[in-house]
Amino acid sequence: MRKAIGSAALLIMLAGCWGQPVANNSATPKPTPTASPTPPAPAPWLTQDPLCTGTLTRAEWLVCDDKALNALHRQLAGQWANDRQNASDQRLEILENQLYALLSERDACNDAGCVAIAYRRYLYPAVPAARPTPRPTPKPKPKPKPRPHPIKHGGTWRAGAGEQSCTGDIGGAAAARLASQCEAVTGTSGGQCSARRPCAELRIQIRQGCWGKPGRPETCGR
Repeated sequence: MRKAIGSAALLIMLAGCWGQPVANNSATPKPTPTASPTPPAPAPWLTQDPLCTGTLTRAEWLVCDDKALNALHRQLAGQWANDRQNASDQRLEILENQLYALLSERDACNDAGCVAIAYRRYLYPAVPAARPTPRPTPKPKPKPKPRPHPIKHGGTWRAGAGEQSCTGDIGGAAAARLASQCEAVTGTSGGQCSARRPCAELRIQIRQGCWGKPGRPETCGR
């Protein structure tokens, strides 16, 4: 009877052990996840005044020491500051890529000429100054036409432009008489007393020939 009770208790104990999971001491534990590495901070935008303190590259030292390079730095910093205002995300990404490219190219330089080329590569071309509007030039006043003068050619008088001969004025017979009177008092013939001259000039010649002349011809009257 005691043996039967002991056998039953042993069977119960074995049944309880079979239901429990057996620990596997050879399993490798999973590693604990760690935080992802922090990305590097973006390069700061160009300041209006170049940074001239601390550890400087040769190119940065040249920008601080050279007035022309300093001016190029200020110009590009101002240009990029204006471009970033109200810029889209795509435009900001382009500007940031240009910044990294400039810093890489500039800091690899060892002389001022190389640094200047790096800055000018990203500067906008200069806008030409507007030309002043030319003022209208007033037209010059027309010069008065010169008055025609009698012209002599080879002793023969010819009327100037706009003048009428005595023949055309009073007719051939009357003009011939005036010409004869002129020849009589002046003692000349041809151009000076020509009937082609204006009648007024023939009369002047006659009057001058008669004035104070001794032995006045009959043409002059008494």
